[in-house]
Amino acid sequence: MEISMAGGQFRLEFELVSAAPSVQFQDKMVTTDAIAAMKAMASDPKKRVALAKDTTCIGGLVIVLSNPDAAVVKEALQTFLLLCECSESRRVLKDHVGMMDQLEKLAQRPENKDDLSQLAASLKAKLMLSSEAPKAPLRDCSNISSRRNSTAKNQSLQGHKVKTVVLLLRGYQDKSDRDLCARLLLKVTGVISITFDLSKLRCIVRTKPDVKAEALARSIARSMTMTAQQVVRNENGEESFIAFGPNSSIDHNTSCGKENTDLPDYLSDDSDSIIVDDKALKRPTEEDKKKSAGWFSAAANFLTNSFYW
Repeated sequence: MEISMAGGQFRLEFELVSAAPSVQFQDKMVTTDAIAAMKAMASDPKKRVALAKDTTCIGGLVIVLSNPDAAVVKEALQTFLLLCECSESRRVLKDHVGMMDQLEKLAQRPENKDDLSQLAASLKAKLMLSSEAPKAPLRDCSNISSRRNSTAKNQSLQGHKVKTVVLLLRGYQDKSDRDLCARLLLKVTGVISITFDLSKLRCIVRTKPDVKAEALARSIARSMTMTAQQVVRNENGEESFIAFGPNSSIDHNTSCGKENTDLPDYLSDDSDSIIVDDKALKRPTEEDKKKSAGWFSAAANFLTNSFYW
């Protein structure tokens, strides 16, 4: 943009975007025609944003607002109002250097006619609202989106029932055992969270309903140093322990800990050996039948070959 003064007349040279021809302001007639060309572009929604982003054109129109000719100023204000039809253009115009200052001067100049003051005030109001109006919807949309996401997560968690399994850890020593226990439990599909109560050597596991306590105990048993028993309470609030696996110690207060009294006693070390009857017969098996058949066949062949005449 080039600005100069020649013979007391205002001269401004700039180019319009979107392949628009060059325009020069040398006298009143040319200035009106140039602004009319920009006004025609501003009335086209497809070219409106491109014109608003051209700092050369907008800068020229801002300078025209200080022109003493009321007709030229009116054309410039109407062009700006057309550009304000687009929200993106309003934000660009408001941030342009000198725009708000020129509108403030036009609204306060006593020599301006009523129509110029009204146009300037209307344009200023639109530009002021442009910076505030988009913020509230964008912020609300963001908050609504985050609230919806959090609500959806809460509903998904509440929709699935969970159960709590309390395990008593046997063989727990230090922090390394706790970390090992946590890693083993997390390998079980359906485990949601793990909480350790080290003062009571207990582990509280929240799982899906289909996860069995036996699977958790077997997973801990893979550590080779720790075992786990399930802690349950009866109707009276008394605790009992349920162990899983053949080598686990079972609380005798539970139904799983009752001894089986139907099994026979073990033989003592000094008991007599079992006497086997010499006349006892063995039931022949298929293998014995094959061996005997093979022996008779060999004997028959030998006799045939030896005594043939």
